Amino acid sequence: MTSPANPFGGQDGAARYAAGRPFFHPLFMARLAPLLDGRSLGADVACGTGLSSVALAGVVERVHAFDASAAMLARAAPHPRVTYARAQAESLPLPNHALDVLTVAQAFHWFDRAAFLAEARRTLKPGGVLFMYDDFFQGQMPGRGDFAGFVAAYWARYPAPPRHPYTFGETEAREAGFSLAEERFTHPLPFTRPALVAYLLTHSNTIAATDAGHETAEEVAAWLDGGLRPFLPDGEERKLTFGGLQTVLRPLEG
Repeated sequence: MTSPANPFGGQDGAARYAAGRPFFHPLFMARLAPLLDGRSLGADVACGTGLSSVALAGVVERVHAFDASAAMLARAAPHPRVTYARAQAESLPLPNHALDVLTVAQAFHWFDRAAFLAEARRTLKPGGVLFMYDDFFQGQMPGRGDFAGFVAAYWARYPAPPRHPYTFGETEAREAGFSLAEERFTHPLPFTRPALVAYLLTHSNTIAATDAGHETAEEVAAWLDGGLRPFLPDGEERKLTFGGLQTVLRPLEG
């Protein structure tokens, strides 16, 4: 199964990503830490601007962080125990069985899944963990049921570009040589209106719209700001409900 087109490789998408993505990643790292047998070396694949890589450095001693986009890596957050390099997820410049953990944040749906899973199995130590996680904008604002109307209009105006499904099953995991365990949960994230506008500008659907020339980033931002104003007046912060999905894969013996 080949990879769909990834909209995050360009300069504009990378700049928006660096400006608008919330740092939710430590929440997942707290859930990862008890699962690890070793903590010497980790890798973070499709690291983007390094939020996920810096978070991983909170639970392992050293992190190799990789992304296919030079524009993303140019904006990566520096950290003394994180080394950044350009590489495809399906071809990592790592020796065999070197990693205690390999993480993927919000990116598995862009990969050639079979090729990446083979690479993960090659690079993980026996007993190592492939930890993939996503955090979904669910379009829920507690106390404002009418927020759903804005969200429906948002997805209608800016439809999502093609990608692989976010999850896969036990059969696919075992065919790739892994055991699988998944867990879903919800959690709140606080936003002001400018912060929520900036975050929605990092979604693949709004980046795809501007890359295609349907609207400029400024036009998208203006539409978002107008639609969000009734829910987030100037200077106000509200919590939105996000849905977490973590997938834990361990190499099978043999």
